[in-house]
Amino acid sequence: MSPEINIIVMGDTHLRACEPLPLEMMRAIKRADWVVHVGDYISPFLVSLLSNEKKNHFLGVHGNADPLSIRERLPPINELTIRRKKICFTHPVEGGDLKSTEKRVLFKLKKMNPDIILYGHTHEAKITTKNGILIVNPGKGYVEEGTFGEPTSYALLTIGTTIHAEIKYFHRK
Repeated sequence: MSPEINIIVMGDTHLRACEPLPLEMMRAIKRADWVVHVGDYISPFLVSLLSNEKKNHFLGVHGNADPLSIRERLPPINELTIRRKKICFTHPVEGGDLKSTEKRVLFKLKKMNPDIILYGHTHEAKITTKNGILIVNPGKGYVEEGTFGEPTSYALLTIGTTIHAEIKYFHRK
C-alpha cells in the first residue's frame, strides 16, 4: 500500500462532448489514486471518461447545471473514506448566491461528521478550515482564454499520516 493517497478534486468543468479536458488536468487524473468531481460536468461524456479512466476510483455528484442524464446517474451528495478520514462532497443543486455557498454547504454536510468537505459552484478555488473540518473548493475546471475571471484549477488532496490540500492553477490546454 502506498504511504500516501492522492485525490484529484475537480469541478465546474462545464464541458460539451466535443471539448477535451485541459492536458495538464488529464495527466494529473491519470497519476492520481482517486478522482472526485464536485459537479457541473454538463456533458455525460465527461462522466463516462472519468469512470472509464479511474474505474471504481472515481466518485462524483451532480451540479445545478447538469442535465437529467447526469442527475439520474450521480447523487447530489456523496462520501468517501480514505485512511479513516471521511470526505463528504456536494454541489449545491439549488444554485444560489455565491457568497453564501460555503456556509450552506457546511450547514448541510456537517451533520455527516466529515473530516473534509469538498464542494463546487462558485468557480473560485479555496482551501480553509472551519471547526476542525478541512473545506476545499477546487475552482473551475475549464479554460477561458482572454478573460479576467479565475484561472483554471483543481485541488490535489493528499492523505497519509497527515492531510494536505493544494490548489493547482494552469492557463492553457
